[in-house]
Amino acid sequence: MPYAAITIAETLTLADYDAVGQQLGSEPVDGLRSEAAGCGDGGLHVITLWDSKTHHERFIGERLVPAFERMGLQPGPMTFTGLEVHALYVRPEPTPVA
Repeated sequence: MPYAAITIAETLTLADYDAVGQQLGSEPVDGLRSEAAGCGDGGLHVITLWDSKTHHERFIGERLVPAFERMGLQPGPMTFTGLEVHALYVRPEPTPVA
C-alpha cells in the first residue's frame, strides 16, 4: 500500500536539502514515487510518497541517516507525520501541442 511521509525540520534550509541531495547522489531511491520540498512556516517541509512504509523506513536507515552523519549535519527539531495512503490522484502530464 502506498505510504506518505510529511517531515518538517525547523532549522534546516533549502541549502541543507540540496547538500543532502548531493551527498545521496544520483542513484534512484528504491520505492520513492515522488517528493516535494520547500520552506514555509516552521522550516523545511519535505513530502514524500513511497511504494510502501517499508521502502520509506529502509531509505531513512540505509541512506538518509548515514548521509546526515557523513556531513556532520544535525537536523534539529523535527515533526513527522506518516500515513497509509487510501486514495491517490496523480495529474497526467499534458500532451504537447505540435
